[in-house]
Amino acid sequence: MAGYRRCGWTRTGVHILRHSMASRLLRTGAPMKDIADVLRHRSLDTSAIYAKVDLTKLAAVALPWPGSAS
Repeated sequence: MAGYRRCGWTRTGVHILRHSMASRLLRTGAPMKDIADVLRHRSLDTSAIYAKVDLTKLAAVALPWPGSAS
């Protein structure tokens, strides 16, 4: 519990660690298959729940919607 507080996390438990690991792997460019293997998931969809996308970085590389003003 003290370790979580030192990290500034208000939530505790194994799921916060799984979310953190999956998100970190995703940020470093790891393929979803590798993330699923680390989390021991059979389904990539299940792993996607844990791997949160950085929306700011995603918006920086997103293309404008076809036909919209740039």
